[in-house]
Parts: sequence; C-alpha cells; structure tokens
Amino acid sequence: MSTAVLAPENLRVVVKMLADVAAAKYLSGAAITLIVYDSFLLLQQEYHTIWKSRWTLPKMLYYLIRAISIPFIAIAAYDRIDFRPALSNRFCELWPSLVSAPMFVTFAASNWLFTLRLIALYKHQRALVWFMRIFYICTYVVTLTFLILTLITYYRVIGVSYNPVVKCCFSTRTISYTAAIFYTPALYEFLIFTMTAYRAHKDAVVLNSGRTGLLVVLYRDNVIAFFIMLAMRSWNIWIHLTQPISAMHQATNIYWAINSVLSTRVYLNIVWLAHQPMLPLSVAAGASVASGPSETFGGTPRIAIGLRRFTAKKKAMSSTFLSEERTFENSSPHLTPDASAGQPVS
Repeated sequence: MSTAVLAPENLRVVVKMLADVAAAKYLSGAAITLIVYDSFLLLQQEYHTIWKSRWTLPKMLYYLIRAISIPFIAIAAYDRIDFRPALSNRFCELWPSLVSAPMFVTFAASNWLFTLRLIALYKHQRALVWFMRIFYICTYVVTLTFLILTLITYYRVIGVSYNPVVKCCFSTRTISYTAAIFYTPALYEFLIFTMTAYRAHKDAVVLNSGRTGLLVVLYRDNVIAFFIMLAMRSWNIWIHLTQPISAMHQATNIYWAINSVLSTRVYLNIVWLAHQPMLPLSVAAGASVASGPSETFGGTPRIAIGLRRFTAKKKAMSSTFLSEERTFENSSPHLTPDASAGQPVS
C-alpha cells in the first residue's frame, strides 16, 4: 500500500496552518476567560454604583456591551474548542454573521461611550460636538458597509465550511478590503485621543493644582485605553495584511474582549469616583477622607475631600456625562477635592 508524501513546501503550509489554528484556540480561550473573570470581579462595585442609578444612555450602553460580549465571545470561542462534536457546514456558513454583527455593535457602543466623555469636556462648543457626532456616524456607516460586503462575499462567493483537519470553520481565501473594517474606526479613535490630549493640555493648570480627581481619572484612563486598543487594532490589521487565511481570526476575539473590558472599566471608574463619600461641612479644616481600594481599571483612586467650590469643568462633566449618578453637585455645592491631597494613583 502506497503512502502519500507531502512536499516540504506543502508540509510547511500545513504546519503553519495548524500552528495558527492552535494559537487562535488559545487566544479565544483567553478572551472568554478575561471577559467572564472581569465581570465577576467588578460585580459588587457595579451593583453599588451603576445598577442602583436610573437608566440613561451611558448606562444602557454599558449594559449593552456587557450583555453582548460574554455570550457572543463564547459562541466565537466555541468554533475553536476541541471537546465538541464536529460542526455542520450550515453552522459555519452562519458563523461569520453570528459573530461579526455583535462584534460591530459592541465596538460601536464602546466608541460612543468614549465619545460621551469627550462631549462632556467640549460641552459648550456646539460645532465641535456636532462634528464628533457626524464623524462617528460616518465612521460606522462606512465600517458597516465594508462588513456587509465582506459577509456577502464569504456567503455567496468564497464560502465557509467545516475543516475536519483543524476542527473548526475554515475558508480558502481572504478578502482584500476586510482590513478596512479595522482602518476606519482607527481614524475615529485617533480623533478622540487627539481631542482628549488637547483638552488635557488646556486643563494642565487645573490638573497640576489638584482641584479635581475626576478629570485626572478621565484623562489618564482614556489615554491608557487608547494605546492598548491601538496596539490590538494594529495587530489585527497586520494579520489581515500579511498573514495567511489560517491566521485571519487569530486575534479578533481577544481584541473584542479587551475592548469591552476597557470601555466598561473606564466608565465604571468614573462613576465609582463620583460615588465616593463626601466630607460633612462641619469637619475641621485640614481633615480629609480617602476612599477604599478600587478594583476598577486604572488603579486605586484615593480622593481626599475638603472644602472648596466646584470648577466649571467638573460641573460640565457631572451634568453631561454622569447625569444619572449621584454627582458632586448633588452632594453639596461647597465640596470639591482637596488641593493638598495627591492625585489618584495608578
């Protein structure tokens, strides 16, 4: 009986394909583990801050991201696990749409949650606020267009089927314009980062004087989140431009999970800070109160509360972005973070 022998070049292709699929399986497992662990980790803080507040747009976006991310990242990871029966070709045909649509909604909701923070900073510049809104709409209309074209091409032209060798859904060709799905939102995220950095530069005097910890947390967390997501997005673009078809979905699930964790943690961090206990007006001069440890993204904010009047910037932040929370204005019009206290530590 004769045995088929692969040529060395073909053998390298097969080994590369198996290595790519194995890496995708590990990263998919890491993605679902990260998003589930993060949700349980912050459950108590979430209950005492966001859950008890009234329903508003930021809160709905927060829970939309939470509700979509876990089940659909799990569905995306299901294609990659070994301990399951073989998948049907019909499932594999539906799998790209089943995963891509919730992923698109999650990323759009996350960026709008970041945009609401920026609108709070530029509240009185109406032309700029409308520019951000129009830019956001155009960004995701273009992204959605490329996504629909990609899904139609996979469904009608290329096809996706179950590959028993690698034990997952597989396609034989890539689509050149798929990378545009990552390009377009990157431009919008760069706009958000640039405008945040510009505002931080303008508010440097306020930040250095220690008058408000809320702005410090806002600027710090947004900058950190931008660079992490930029690295993840660049990784995915590099894969789509340079790697074979076997690596196409290698980093999408972990990018999805990290984006969801960052966007929800940044929001929760601000809401948590706004809910810190305020110092009574009768307290002696020089006294301060520091918050307990926080498990939110960005470290452990510790805010000392003294007697001082609010700045206009904090009022804009509270009324625009944290309108559904118990903000500093609702606590007392004479309380603001003590200038002698340190800023939130990371």
